[in-house]
Amino acid sequence: MQFDLCRHIRTNGVQCQSPALSLKPYCFFHTRMAERHSGFRHTAETHAYLIPGQHIQLAPLEDRESIQVALSVVVNALATGQLETRRATAILYGLQLASMNAVRLNLSPFAPDIVRTAEQTPDGQELAEPGATGHILTAQEIKQEQQEQDEDEEEDQDEADQNEADQNEADQNEADQNEADQDEEGRGMKSANRSFNRSQR
Repeated sequence: MQFDLCRHIRTNGVQCQSPALSLKPYCFFHTRMAERHSGFRHTAETHAYLIPGQHIQLAPLEDRESIQVALSVVVNALATGQLETRRATAILYGLQLASMNAVRLNLSPFAPDIVRTAEQTPDGQELAEPGATGHILTAQEIKQEQQEQDEDEEEDQDEADQNEADQNEADQNEADQNEADQDEEGRGMKSANRSFNRSQR
């Protein structure tokens, strides 16, 4: 079963791999995130009302990369006098909490997943190009995949058992050969001793 992928692009350039909602560009999570953050995005009209030193715009903190970018924005704003120290301290504390929560996230970019082109919405959001699809396994495909995995494991176990049996046989043959050599050596020494004793009589 194929489905349209969410067209949200993460901070690291990777397109979200979740299924998009029907007739929507985003998955459930990113649809809700866009709606809840829409009031925080500045527009051409609201820029005139921004107070220097107090207002700063950050992207949603959804992963480690977005937190890192937000941290860079805050530090640079503070360093250039565009953000008050008290406000920057509060924001940095929030970023610290976000970083602690994201420590276990694993969203390492994989080259084939990274978008190469993007579209821009009227409010400045970027969307991946349409057309990317995914595939959901059916119950039959899952069963077939599990069966193949079980067969592979069984083959691996049979091979391991055979290798162990071959090694045990080789070890036993070597032990038998060593024992036979020792017996032959012992008989040779006994024969030599008898010959020596007869020569001394």
